[in-house]
Amino acid sequence: MVARPINPWQLKGYKAGQNVICKIDRPEPGGYSVLLTKDNLPGFLPTQEQLKTGQEILAQFVCVDNNRILLSARFSNNTSGQRVQSVRWEDYLPQLDRSSQAELTSQSASTAKAQEQHTQKTELPSQQQFEEDIAFQVWAQTAPMKVHLKRAVDLILPSLRTASNNSFKIADYDLEWLITDLEGGMRTCSVKAESKVTPSRSAMLMYRGRAVGCVYTSAQHLEPPPVEESLQLMLTDLSLPNTEVAIYDLSEGLTLAMSALFMGYPVKRTDDYDARPYLDYICNWLESKGQTACLAITLPDNAGNCFVYVHAGQFVGAFYVEDQTFTQDKTYLYQLLEENPKANVEVSILPTEMVSSVVRFGYSISMVKARH
Repeated sequence: MVARPINPWQLKGYKAGQNVICKIDRPEPGGYSVLLTKDNLPGFLPTQEQLKTGQEILAQFVCVDNNRILLSARFSNNTSGQRVQSVRWEDYLPQLDRSSQAELTSQSASTAKAQEQHTQKTELPSQQQFEEDIAFQVWAQTAPMKVHLKRAVDLILPSLRTASNNSFKIADYDLEWLITDLEGGMRTCSVKAESKVTPSRSAMLMYRGRAVGCVYTSAQHLEPPPVEESLQLMLTDLSLPNTEVAIYDLSEGLTLAMSALFMGYPVKRTDDYDARPYLDYICNWLESKGQTACLAITLPDNAGNCFVYVHAGQFVGAFYVEDQTFTQDKTYLYQLLEENPKANVEVSILPTEMVSSVVRFGYSISMVKARH
């Protein structure tokens, strides 16, 4: 199957959240190269399902950037291998589109209303902002990679420079001040919080003033909830006067690589490589495609964890959780894998479309606070 180059005029009929039929072309790390059957346009479908070349499935349109259409998996004709009745998705598309668009429009209307209440303005977001928000909402439904740590907040890197660490109790300021500082200042940073009242620990990852990751744990939440729910729980704790807060700046490349844990798509492995050969393979592929990703390495002997950060195809650092070591020296990583050849290496990739002009990447924390 040969796809035609994307003509912008052909895309005028596509909107974020719209259901589309696509045909599987070939596998790629994390999913499949596909063709949208209506216009024979190329796209990429992240999924861990086992699909076959030529198989038609139903997906949702997210956005298009740099001649690639990004899709979100909805469901397939048949991924179980069982014999099922053939389904004509075309017969159901109008009904499904109405349902999906109604749900997404409701979410965006709720967001717009929350923004109006928060800012005391009557103007609504522009159509472009509306579409950029919708695209992110569609993508945010993607299930992230699961990583189990003794302390879940270690999913987000600790402060690398003590001088940049700003620690205080929220009573010294207030939550509104904090939100204004983070959003208005377009901060790229981490915010960690601990409440002895709840008790709980939480951490939020900010990229240019928007939350691109959050983890929350407490006695009631031993396993961190999804990102948006974790954000709401963290913001609730940040309204308590004795909650302790630490804020520290991070580089954009490192932040985006970390965000892949929360907003990326996992790569399903079917190979039998040892840790080092697989690391070399996937890093070479990421470099060739200029991709941003986070690699999670689990050591078999002590169940230790190491995160490897790749931004735009380039290695930007590794963090060994157990001794809180961050390094930009690949030799450290290679030695670790030489000592643990059977370590498990999992990868989560952040689509380049998420940091393009067609998507407002991340959650507005003021909106999350206002609509709950």
